Amino acid sequence: NLIQLSLYDCGLSSLAGIELHPTNDDDDGTSSMTTLFPKLEQLDIGRNPKLTNDSLPDSFHTQFPSLLELWCDDCSFGPTIPNTLLQMHHVHVVRMTMNKLEGQLEQGIGIKYWNHIRVLAMDGNKLDSVGKGIGRLEYLEKLHLRQNKLRLLPEGVPSADNTSLTMLCLSSNLLTSLPKSILDVADTLTELYVNGNQLQTLPEGLAQKCTWLQKFNVAHNNIDKEELLPKDFVMRFGLPDVVSGQCTKDDACVVRLEGNPMAERRRKAYLEEEKAKAKALEMERAAAEMEVDSDDD
Repeated sequence: NLIQLSLYDCGLSSLAGIELHPTNDDDDGTSSMTTLFPKLEQLDIGRNPKLTNDSLPDSFHTQFPSLLELWCDDCSFGPTIPNTLLQMHHVHVVRMTMNKLEGQLEQGIGIKYWNHIRVLAMDGNKLDSVGKGIGRLEYLEKLHLRQNKLRLLPEGVPSADNTSLTMLCLSSNLLTSLPKSILDVADTLTELYVNGNQLQTLPEGLAQKCTWLQKFNVAHNNIDKEELLPKDFVMRFGLPDVVSGQCTKDDACVVRLEGNPMAERRRKAYLEEEKAKAKALEMERAAAEMEVDSDDD
């Protein structure tokens, strides 16, 4: 009857034994297969850095027919997702942050694997691309791909089929542009994090159509000039504050642009101007004091 099982930070190096086991309990003497965790809904095997793909039996997934949440953060799975984990067809949440995944994220996700997933977290790996299957996940609410090596997202990720997507986190990658299809989730997207990339501009219409945005982080990219910001962006959010780098025109959405060359030049010019004003004021005061001293004499 176990519903939750945490093996977090247990020093595990193998999960051998959690697999199909024949028993001889049938009345006719024939063997049958037992399921160890028929009702388990949440499994956490995180922070076991010795766990690798070879640590899992091929039939591992058969022991968790009711599993909804799989937490595997801070392990050593890779360079691909273990096939037995992909066979957990009913999961709603999968977290595999800070593992050793490389190359393209499994193309079958959204096509034949994890079709019911709501939260997919793959932060802190070495993924350089994702398959278009991600764009088919109609129940996906949050997609975490922070701190990978993504250079682009294919058109169709996200897509109009991602009808539940509210948060997209692409921070700290190598992105130089965003797909136009990001506008296809304008009716649901509330949080968009693309800070720490190499973006030089943003898709036209993003600010205008994504009316539900509440958090939009574009800090530390390569937006070099104000003219590179789409007109609808400036109209809705305004230009970045010269000190904070935040755009504050729309009170309903926090927009961060600090760390972009454009914002840093504005900040530098403002600070130099303020410094010059302070110096001029100091000189005026000194001159006034000298005049008073001269009058006293």
